[in-house]
Amino acid sequence: MRPVPPVSTRDTGLYIHFPYCEKKCPYCDFNSHVVPHDDAAYADAILRELDARAPAHRLGVGFRTLYFGGGTPSLWDPKEVARVIRTVREGHGLHESAEITLEANPGTVHTRLFEAFVEAGVNRFSIGAQSFVPDELVQLGRIHGAAAGREAVRAARASGARVSLDLIYAQPGQRWSDVERSVETALELEPDHVSAYTLTVEPDTVLGRQHAEGRFIPMEDDEQAELIERVSARLLAAGHRRYEVSSYAREGIEAVHNTLYWVGGGYLGLGAGAHSYLPAPGLAGSRRRGNLKSPALYLDSTRAKHTPAFEEDLSLEIALQDRLMMGVRTIFGLDLRALDEEAGLGGELVSGLGAEVADLEHQGLLLHQDGWIAPTVRGFYFVDLLARRLAAPLREMRELDRPRSPVLE
Repeated sequence: MRPVPPVSTRDTGLYIHFPYCEKKCPYCDFNSHVVPHDDAAYADAILRELDARAPAHRLGVGFRTLYFGGGTPSLWDPKEVARVIRTVREGHGLHESAEITLEANPGTVHTRLFEAFVEAGVNRFSIGAQSFVPDELVQLGRIHGAAAGREAVRAARASGARVSLDLIYAQPGQRWSDVERSVETALELEPDHVSAYTLTVEPDTVLGRQHAEGRFIPMEDDEQAELIERVSARLLAAGHRRYEVSSYAREGIEAVHNTLYWVGGGYLGLGAGAHSYLPAPGLAGSRRRGNLKSPALYLDSTRAKHTPAFEEDLSLEIALQDRLMMGVRTIFGLDLRALDEEAGLGGELVSGLGAEVADLEHQGLLLHQDGWIAPTVRGFYFVDLLARRLAAPLREMRELDRPRSPVLE
């Protein structure tokens, strides 16, 4: 039986980026800044942008999700968060069962603060515990200790909200016994959802510069793969199935907002550095946009013309590449026949990808049933390969619009 995602391409999400942090972690390449800020002024800017841009997004019954990401949104005054949620709900519409998530750093929260965010309308917290081993938290540059991580999860659960817990593993020299310690502690805290990421080296980070200078050597791929396999097996044994490359949850309580990205739904991104995606009928002409990253420049832009950092209309080929790339990341997969029909290709997508799909299925990397594809357990380790292989035949399809951008490298 095919797993059914909690959202579809007909749904729209709202993402709000809070770019401020107390400290920049050495591995972090998100748009975060350690600078003074005014909580009320930033909320004012968000609401100005909301009023200017929300009408262009087809809302239907309202935003299906609202996600406060960062940066460190748990530094934002709950009264301002409440004002933003109230304005979205009253002025632009929130689905009656909207998932409203706020990311929280254990070093910035306490019981009363979680309660205040729930009173503001938040019903889900994503807590960046990252590890429950003290030395590892130091290596990761976190501002909290292992005890603070445990207390944050307990306090968040006590607030009545759902809780997602983040872990980072595969640090150089790390053994399974080290990772197991964090995983077991996480399971004892009974989160609804676990996001477990391997430590990656991004160029424009402290870690990236250390790597370029030879002062940081990442864990070998084979060692990482073994740890991923063990983490996945342990979480599955505890009832958390791997439904996306780095995401685990009990069936029926997957992250709705993130799943919206993966199934190809639209989302409006507000705030410094936030990205948006507005699907178009037939996919050709779907629009991507990114806001200015500098908080100061962003604040100024909301008082004038809401100037973006970039804005582009996608060709049909690029839009299809995106959908294929996202579709092979989750157990929900992708219905190629439905995508073909949506793009108006008259069966060319299904026939054009047929040989690649058959070969990837033969290799044990793809599940395939009546045009529906999804990664196998083994396929989760090769999602980039799957995306490249499935995107390559797009070059030869006659009906795709031109000019075209290069296929995924």
